[in-house]
Amino acid sequence: MAGILNAVGNATTGLATLGGLTRPGGLAAPSVIASNIAIPGVPLISFRDYFLTTMESWVTSIPLRTQYIALFSSFPSLLNTNVLQRLEPIQGNKAGFDIDKAKAALASYPLQGIVGCIFLDGASIPDDSVAGGNAPIENNRGFIQGSILEGRGAFSDNNLTLQFRETNTSFVDMIMRPWVILASHRGYVATRSAQDSVKTNITILQYSRTYQNISQIPRKVWNYYNCVPLSVGTRNLSYDTEALEKYDVPFIYDRYTVESNLYIPLPDIISKIGKGSLPRISPLQR
Repeated sequence: MAGILNAVGNATTGLATLGGLTRPGGLAAPSVIASNIAIPGVPLISFRDYFLTTMESWVTSIPLRTQYIALFSSFPSLLNTNVLQRLEPIQGNKAGFDIDKAKAALASYPLQGIVGCIFLDGASIPDDSVAGGNAPIENNRGFIQGSILEGRGAFSDNNLTLQFRETNTSFVDMIMRPWVILASHRGYVATRSAQDSVKTNITILQYSRTYQNISQIPRKVWNYYNCVPLSVGTRNLSYDTEALEKYDVPFIYDRYTVESNLYIPLPDIISKIGKGSLPRISPLQR
């Protein structure tokens, strides 16, 4: 009788709170021990249905990997024709590295601020890691040596990489290439004012679905600080076929942050309250 009461109690707890995420065994009946082998009990809810129900929640729904933009907080003020032509050997009519007009167009708000950098075609978010090792014990015989954590991986070993499309007025060759040259002369050093800096901050926003007839909102925001481009990709010209040109530009940075957004579907909540029903923000709520 006691076993039956315990099973009923577990069933009530599991169904009432869907508390299997907070207590072991809350979604299934107690396991049966036979010949030292634990045989799972019969589930008290449909795991399939529960999984599908979680897809209705903002927290657990599947995101979109193709919806993202990148924003540059600024472009260096030193990135101009006068500075570049003094740094690089220029002869003749001084047309080499004359980038002022191109920068004015390519770095303008319509091409950089409305939907982020309009030339962006891809982004590679770098990983973060810490090395593991062990604390050696001399002549340890059969004793297990202790595990330890060693140094954190350097950001410079795995850079933030942005991929840009080629257009008639090339963002890569009129902005990024001169920026690489400028940075090589100025160095990755601290400056007294932003006017003398070759660094910028880059924000990458990943968007996801919200509600019908409502714009997408950022689900994740990456912020990279003190970024400087390191190189531009090789150009390959040929007479065979035309193809969309894309070039990778890796950036060094000294720190980063990542932010999340917990979206609450307010229109759905208001609509359900108006109809006299209790809205469900998450299938995990009590």
